[in-house]
Amino acid sequence: MEIINIVNLILNGLLLGGLFALAAFGLSIFAGIMKVINIAHGDFAILAAYLSLSIVSFLKIDPFLSLLIVAPLMFVIGYLFQKFIINRVLPMGSDQPVLVTFALSIVIQNLLLLLFTADARSLITPYLLINIQLFGLNPSPRYAIGFISALIVFAAIFIFLKKTYLGKAMRAVPFDSEAAKMLGIKSEAVYNFAAGLALLAVAIAGVMLGMAFTFYPDTGPMYVLLSFGAVVAGGLGSLKGTLVGGFIMGEALVLGGYLFGSRFQLMFCYLVILVILYIRPQGLFGERG
Repeated sequence: MEIINIVNLILNGLLLGGLFALAAFGLSIFAGIMKVINIAHGDFAILAAYLSLSIVSFLKIDPFLSLLIVAPLMFVIGYLFQKFIINRVLPMGSDQPVLVTFALSIVIQNLLLLLFTADARSLITPYLLINIQLFGLNPSPRYAIGFISALIVFAAIFIFLKKTYLGKAMRAVPFDSEAAKMLGIKSEAVYNFAAGLALLAVAIAGVMLGMAFTFYPDTGPMYVLLSFGAVVAGGLGSLKGTLVGGFIMGEALVLGGYLFGSRFQLMFCYLVILVILYIRPQGLFGERG
C-alpha cells in the first residue's frame, strides 16, 4: 500500500510539473529571446484567469472555450506591452526592464483587487473533481489537463520556432542581433511578436491554473517563483529545459510536502534547484557562457 501511495505521489508530481512548465513557457520566451526577466509574469497569468472568469460568468461557457477570447487578447496585450514599454527601456540596460515589470506587477495586482476584491475565485468545474481510479492509481484530473496542455503548447511553440520564418527570426535575433539586422530582420518587431507569443502561452497557463487552484489578485508572485525555478533549472532560453524543469519542480513540491510538510515545500524545491545549479551552473539544457 505504501508503494502505491509513493507511485501516486510521483505520478501527480509529474502531472503538476506539467502545469508548472506550462506556466513557465512565457517566462522562458522572455528570458531566451528578449533577455528580460518579466517580474509581472505571474500577474499576467492571474489576469488571464480573471478575464476567463469574467467571460465564463457573462457567456455561461466552459473555461476552455473562454481561451478563444482570452488567448488572442493576451497576445495583443503582450505585443503592445513590448512595443510601447519594454522596447523603450531595453537600450537602458538589463536592470530597467526588471524595474518596469516589477512596477507593472504591483499595478496589475492592485487593479485586480479593485475590480474583483480579495475574495478567492476559481475556474474549477465539476468534471475536474471526478475521482479517477487507474490500476490503483489516482491521477488528479485538474493536474492531468494542465499536463496535457503543457505538452500541446510545448509542441506548438517548438514547431513554430523550428519551421516558420518568424520563429527562426526569434531564434536568430538573440543569437546574433547584428547579423540578423544585416539580413533585414528588425529585432524590435521580432521582440513584439515574441512577447505576444509569450503572453498567449501565459493566457493558457493562467486558465489552466485557475481550473486547478483557487486564485486571488496577489497570487501572481507565487507563480513567478515556481516559473523562475523551472526556467533556471532547465537552462535560460531552453524551452525543452523549461519543460523538464517544470517536471522537477512538480516532483520536488509534492515529494517535499510528503517528506517535510507543506510549510517546507518551496524550500525543498529550491534546494533541489541549488543542487542542480551546483552540478551544472547553466542549468540542465543551458549553454555555457
